[in-house]
Order: sequence, then C-alpha cells, then structure tokens
Amino acid sequence: MNRKILVIDDDSLILLIHEAKLEDEVSCACEFFDNAKSALEYMAADQEETLFLLLLDINMPFMNGWDLLDEINGAAFKKNVYTVMVTSSVNEADKCKAKEYQMVLDFLSKPLKTRHIDRLRSINELSSFFNQPDL
Repeated sequence: MNRKILVIDDDSLILLIHEAKLEDEVSCACEFFDNAKSALEYMAADQEETLFLLLLDINMPFMNGWDLLDEINGAAFKKNVYTVMVTSSVNEADKCKAKEYQMVLDFLSKPLKTRHIDRLRSINELSSFFNQPDL
C-alpha cells in the first residue's frame, strides 16, 4: 500500500518550514496544501490504495481542520487516514476535541521540531511514514 504525507496549513512560511523539516525524515512522498478543500479533493481523487498521514492545522479560512476531519469521517477512504494536529492553538478545548476523532493520533504545536518527528516515528501506525534512525 502506498503512503503519502499531506501537510495542510494556510501559512506559507509554516509550509516551507515543515517541508525542510520533513525532507530527510520521511520514507514516502509529501504533498503540501495551503487549504483543506484542496487536500480533501486530492485524497478523494486518489484511485490507489493509499494510506495518508495528515499534518493538519486547525485554524484556516473557508474550511478549517475540524471541517476537514468531519468531511473525511463521511468518506469511503476514512479508514486510510491518520491525522496529527499541528497547530498554534494552545486552547485546551481543541486538545479535547481532537481526542473525539479516532483518526487523530497526536496533537503538536507548530512548527514541527525534531522531537516531534521522533515522537511520531514511535507511534506504531505512523512509523512506516518515517525513515528509521540508524542504530
């Protein structure tokens, strides 16, 4: 099964930072989206059996992160989607809300840091998306 990481954030600087941070850390293709609607259309158009890891911001115009998760919950491909919220939100209510979504496996503050990548690499469902460190 193919694997793809989709980074979804409306802040172009954050997208650049995340692209640089992920460059040598991932074992699959990464796609970058400045809005949730485009990412949703991309996943829906994928005709292959693909596992997606979404690195998803919450606060975006038009369709926010919660709206995207709600749309995915009703989609046929939802079983193939893992999500990590990567956000500037420090709102405890957002952390609690994230736990209501089965596909959300973690909640991180942006931007991504090396310790975040190490943490994600240690999650069973996500380990195959990342290069494993040499021992």
